Amino acid sequence: MNKEKVVGKVGKFNICFRPEQLMSHAGTVLLHDFAQRLGVEEVLDEELHVKTRARGYAESEAVDGLIYNLVLGGEHLSDLEVLRGDPGTQELLGAEAILAPTTAGEFLRKFAIGDVHDLPRVQLRLQERVRPHQQSQTCTIDLDSSIYEQASTHKEGSTKAYNGEVGYHPLLAFWAEEGELLFSHLRRGSAHTARNVLWFLRQTRKRVPETADKKLRADSGFYSRGVVEWCEAEGFTFTITADQTAPLLAAITALPEQRWQNLSEYDVAEVATLRYQPTGWAHLYRYIIKRELAETKTGELYWKYHATVTNVEDQSARALVVWHLQHAAMENAIKEHKSGFGLEKLPTQKFHANWAYLLIGQLAFNLLAWFKRLVLPATCHRTTIKTIRHHLLNLAGKIVHTARRCFLMLSDQYRYQCELGVKSLAATKVERLRLCQRHGRSSPERSGLWKRAECRFF
Repeated sequence: MNKEKVVGKVGKFNICFRPEQLMSHAGTVLLHDFAQRLGVEEVLDEELHVKTRARGYAESEAVDGLIYNLVLGGEHLSDLEVLRGDPGTQELLGAEAILAPTTAGEFLRKFAIGDVHDLPRVQLRLQERVRPHQQSQTCTIDLDSSIYEQASTHKEGSTKAYNGEVGYHPLLAFWAEEGELLFSHLRRGSAHTARNVLWFLRQTRKRVPETADKKLRADSGFYSRGVVEWCEAEGFTFTITADQTAPLLAAITALPEQRWQNLSEYDVAEVATLRYQPTGWAHLYRYIIKRELAETKTGELYWKYHATVTNVEDQSARALVVWHLQHAAMENAIKEHKSGFGLEKLPTQKFHANWAYLLIGQLAFNLLAWFKRLVLPATCHRTTIKTIRHHLLNLAGKIVHTARRCFLMLSDQYRYQCELGVKSLAATKVERLRLCQRHGRSSPERSGLWKRAECRFF
C-alpha cells in the first residue's frame, strides 16, 4: 500500500481511503430484488406525476431513495448523504444517484393534494399484487390514532393535541395477522380521534381480501353508532371499547353478583355479559364487561370496569375479553412505525409534503412486512426492523467486476447466511414469487447490480 494514502493511525490500524466498491448495506440486495419483482418502481412511475419536467430524476428514483433511507435507519433527509457516500450500495440498488437532501426536500414540497392521493393508489396496486401470496384467512383491522409529536407549531397542521403535545394526529389501520399497515391518513394535531373515520374505514375496506374473515378492534375513541353500523353493513365482526356513560354504568352496577365469572388470566378480575341499547342505536347489543379490583390512594378497594360492545354471539365473554385486549399490541406496531422507521418527526414545514413523506414511510413499512412474511423464514415474521437491519441489511460487502461477471462478496463467517437465505439469493423464495409476471409484465430493470450479480462468500 502506498504510504501517501495513509491519512492517520488509530491503535495498530493505518487509516486510508481507496477507490473500492465497499458497502455497509450488502444485505439490502435481497430486499431490493423483492421490491423489483413486486414492481415498486414501475407502479410509482405509472401513478406519480409530481414533477413538471421530465428531465432529471424519475419519481420512482426519488421515492426509492427515501424508502431505503428509512429502511436502513435514516431519520432525517440529511441522512441521505450516507447513501450518497456509499457507491457500492447505490450500484446494488440500481440507483444512478440518490437525491441530495435539499433536492429530496424540494421533491416532497412539490406534492399538491392530488399528488398526495396518488400515493394510496400506489399502495393499493402493490397490495393487490401481494394478496395471492399471503396465507392469513382472517383479516383483523386494528384501528387507532396516535400523536406524532413535532418540535413546534411552525409546521403546517402541527397543532396542540388532546394530550397537550404539539404535532400531528394520523389515523392508522393495521392488519394484525400480517403486520401490514393497510391505510394511514395524516391529520392536524387538534383533530378529534374519530374525525373522518367512516371515510377512513371505507378506504381501508378496499385493501381487505374479499375471502378473509373480517374483524375489527378499536378503543373507545371510535365507539359510535356510525362505526358499529358500518361494521354490520360490511360484514365485519367487531369489538369496540365502550364509553362508560352514566346509563351504561348504571346497567353494569345493576348486574346480579351471580352473573360475574372469574377471569383466571388476572389476579382479581371477573367478567359478565349484558344487553344494552345506547340512545339512538338501532337495537340491543351484547356488551362484555370486565371488572378488576383496584385500590384508591387512600387504600380503599373498588371495582374498575372495562366495557366492550360486540356483535359476536358464538364466543364466550372470557374469550372475547382476551381477544379484544390483544388490541394493545397495536402500540408496538405504532412504535415500530414511529421509531423503527423514524417517521414520528416529519421533515418539512409543509403539510402536504409531510403527508407524502408519511405515505412513503407506509410503503417502506409494508415493503418490510411483506419481505419478512414472503421471503424470510417464519422465525423472522415478528422481528423488528432494528433486528432485520442488524442481522441482514447492514452487512459488509464488496462488489467486484470481471470482464463478464459481477460479484457481491460477503464474509464466509457471516452468522446468518443459511438462516436468512442469503446464500441462495437468486434461486429460492424471491425467484419463485414472480410477483410482477402474474400481471403480464416483466420485472422492471435498471442498470444496477440486482439483476446481474452473483453472491459469493469468501
